[in-house]
Parts: sequence; C-alpha cells; structure tokens
Amino acid sequence: MEFHTIATDVGFTEGPVFTQAGDIVFTSIDRGRVYLVRDGETSSLGLTGAGPNGATEGADGSIYVAQNGGQFPAHRWPGVTGGVQAISPDGLVRTISTDPCFPNDLCFGPDGFLYVTDPSRGPRRDDGRLWRIDVTTGESELLTSTAWYPNGIGFGREDDAMYVAQGAEGRILRFPFAPGGKLGTPELFVQLAHGRPDGFAWDVDGNMVIGAITGTAPGDLQVYGPDGKLLDIIAPGEGTKYTNVAISPDKQLIVTDSDKGQVLSAEWPSAGLLLHPFRNKA
Repeated sequence: MEFHTIATDVGFTEGPVFTQAGDIVFTSIDRGRVYLVRDGETSSLGLTGAGPNGATEGADGSIYVAQNGGQFPAHRWPGVTGGVQAISPDGLVRTISTDPCFPNDLCFGPDGFLYVTDPSRGPRRDDGRLWRIDVTTGESELLTSTAWYPNGIGFGREDDAMYVAQGAEGRILRFPFAPGGKLGTPELFVQLAHGRPDGFAWDVDGNMVIGAITGTAPGDLQVYGPDGKLLDIIAPGEGTKYTNVAISPDKQLIVTDSDKGQVLSAEWPSAGLLLHPFRNKA
C-alpha cells in the first residue's frame, strides 16, 4: 500500500474526519489547533487552545472536539479545561460540556448523542470514564467508570453496541446496550497482535482498521475482520505513533502520523462506513 503525505509540519496529529462537505479535518494536540485540508491546501479551522484530541462532525456541520485540557503532549492554556468543544464552520469555538475531565476521543451514536472516552491520565492512574452527552443542552450522563485506560470509540455496522479501545491491555471491547440505553457487560472483540490501540475506523465490509501505538518500534495499522480476527498489518512508515484513521466513502484512507507531525493518505479497497449522524441519511 502506497502512502502519500497530504499535510506536514502540523504537530502531534489526531482525530481525522472526512466532512460532508468533502474536506479533511484533523487536530493538532500540541498546537491547540484544528486544521482543515481542502483541495490539497491545509489551513486552520479553529484555535481551541490546550489539547484538542479526537474529533467528529455533527449534524449542524460543527466539528466536535475532545479537549484534553492540556495533557501531554499538549500545553496548559489559561481558561481552557478538559471537556468537549465545538467549532462552527466559521471557526467559532464554543464549549459544550466540562464534565469529562481529560477526554481523548468521541463519536456520535445512532441516538444522536455524543459518546466520549475520558481517561484519568494521572501518572499512577490507568482508569477513566465513558460519557453520553446531549450536544444541544450540554447535559452529560456518566455511563460507566473503568479500571483501565479508555481511548478510541466508535459504532460499527450494528447500532446496538459501542466499541472502545482498552489501552494497556491491547484490546477492543464491545459494549452492548441494555434496555433503557444503559451499557451492558463488555465483551472482548479484538486482541491486538501487539501494541496499544488508539483510534479506529470501519469500512462497509465490516473490517476494522486500528492505529496501533508501539512507542519504540515503528507503529502500524492492524486490520481485523467482522469476526475480530487479524487480517493484515500495514506499516505506513517509520513513525511510532499512527494514532488514528478515517476512511472516506470514495475509499480514501487517512492516517495521522503523530511522530512525524503529518497526515498520510492511501487508497483503501472498500468504502468507509459512514459515521453517525449521517449514516441513516444515506
């Protein structure tokens, strides 16, 4: 698979998103900024301050950002705490909720609510929380606390379960929804071949592409089938931190290469699975 660089010198990259307008949006954690790629040109979409981490698009065209509040590799900014922010198409940044402490990823669910992973991030802490947020009112619901570091989050082809990356254990867990919208007992879906899982994305065939963090050796992308079995391991380059991925409906794979401060692109065999809230409108 051949990778091309579509953005460079953009800091510790994360949160790639294909927008409905056809643009690519990604975050830069250490620069406190969200970037937009349009017609091959990179520009600033909005200045969030602190540490913008995961990102996703809402029905109103705003980009919703998991703001980690300045956790490494970000920097503390006056007046910016952890929580969820939104960037309007005109670049206006607003705060949706400050209930999550140090969130790192988020996605919309089929119910229209925003789901957020919120690790504690302390030097001796490896726990966290999962939240559900109404972006209209800002009301937040704590779904569960975890005794492990939650990271990537998303919905697969089915709407009755949510997937969450379990950091140090190298797993992707599947959380079924119980009656009343509560989370059921998590089930093991993927055990990574190696490394820690970060962000992930699906294609329409049900294959999950995971950014795997190794820390020392070159990182990679790991591909798992609908049954959770390993299909392929892809090495985009020499970076150790391929933190997140996105797949477009026209089969473009985007990878954030945080080590090198760049964003990569390659052709994927299948179309990407549309994200909520746009999936049911397709």
